[in-house]
Amino acid sequence: MLILFNFKAQFLSIMVRNTFVLVLAGLLLCFCACKKNSSSIQINPAPDSLKIKQTLIVGQWKLQKQTLVSYINNVLVTDTTCVASDSVHSIAKFNNDSTFTSTSNALVTNGSLLSAISASVGGTYSFSKTTFNLTPTVTGLDFTVTGTLGSGIITSLPTLTTITHTVTIISISSTSLSFHTVDIYTETYDGTSTDHENIQNFYYTK
Repeated sequence: MLILFNFKAQFLSIMVRNTFVLVLAGLLLCFCACKKNSSSIQINPAPDSLKIKQTLIVGQWKLQKQTLVSYINNVLVTDTTCVASDSVHSIAKFNNDSTFTSTSNALVTNGSLLSAISASVGGTYSFSKTTFNLTPTVTGLDFTVTGTLGSGIITSLPTLTTITHTVTIISISSTSLSFHTVDIYTETYDGTSTDHENIQNFYYTK
C-alpha cells in the first residue's frame, strides 16, 4: 500500500508539473499571438481639419450675399446687405497653388443711361491651425463709392495705409463657404487723412 501511495503521489506530482508547463506554454503562445496581432492593427488618425479645409475651398464660388458695415472717422456711414441678382454678381476662384481671383460685375443706372461696372482682384490665401489668411479682400456685391470729386483734372489718387486686415472662416463645406473680414486703414488725399473701418461677411455657394 505504501509503495502504491508513493507511486500515486509521484504520478500526481508529475501530472501537476506537466499541467503547469502546458498552461505556461499556452499563456506564452497567447501573449505572442496577441502581441503580433496588436502590431498589425492599423490605427487611422483623426481627419486633419486643416487639410479638409484646404481641399474644400478649391474651386469657383458664387457670392450669394454680402453684409457691409463701414465707418469713417468712427462715424457709421454704411450698414447694408447686398444679394446677388441678374444685375449684380460676384465670383471667387480658389486655386490649388494658394492663389485666388475675385471678380464682380454690375449694371447701374445713371440718369437715363445704363452702365456696366466691374471690379477684379487677385491674391493669395493660406490656412494655419487657427487663422485663414486672404490678401487682399475679395470683391463683392457692393459697388458704393464715397468721396468728393472736384472740377478739373484729377492729378493724384488717394494713398491707402493698411492698419488691420483679418479674415475668419465662419463655415465651409463642399457646397457653401462664408467668412468674416475686418479692414482698418487710413486714406490720405491732398494732405488730408481719414480713418476707415470695413466689416464684411461673404456668403458663397458652389
